[in-house]
Amino acid sequence: MATRPISAGQRGARVDWRAAMRRALRRSAEIGGALLLGGGMVFLAIALATYEWTDPSVSTAAGGTVENWMGAPGAWVAERALLLFGLVSVLFLPMLYVMARKLWRLVEEEDQDLPHADHAWWRPVGVLLFAMALIATTISLVIDFDSTLPAGWGGIAGLLGEGAVRWVAAQLPEAARFWTILAAGIACLGGGAILA
Repeated sequence: MATRPISAGQRGARVDWRAAMRRALRRSAEIGGALLLGGGMVFLAIALATYEWTDPSVSTAAGGTVENWMGAPGAWVAERALLLFGLVSVLFLPMLYVMARKLWRLVEEEDQDLPHADHAWWRPVGVLLFAMALIATTISLVIDFDSTLPAGWGGIAGLLGEGAVRWVAAQLPEAARFWTILAAGIACLGGGAILA
């Protein structure tokens, strides 16, 4: 049995093999993540478009057949999104698209050996959620009639924002209340639109 020391060239080949394996695994994860987010976007779009308030979900005691085209999971996801943000929950769709596209671009950049900046994924998501809450607040302030949505047109985020605005306005003299609510609604809509 002959033994030979590993030459420097052979050691370099082993390191390159490991780096190539890590790169391939990262690339597979990025492609898989992009496809998963894209599929999630399509799923959510269909679930929201075919939402029925009579479908069984967490906040309803309804039973029977599910009318949502995505079945029981689609009814549950649509109900949760609408419960949290109301009509503004449609902004989840471009968010999922942008995240999927970013992952796909990372793959393209790696194919061309371009350096890419690593950004915290949670920052844009947090900014968009805050923008959605601001827009939902405006919707809750403006639209006052009944809805078949789980928590009204603005969802829970809109109801909480509306409650905060109306509480602040109630602390002011009666002549300033309407103008305070109007200014807050315009500020929430403008700020939410800019952030989104």
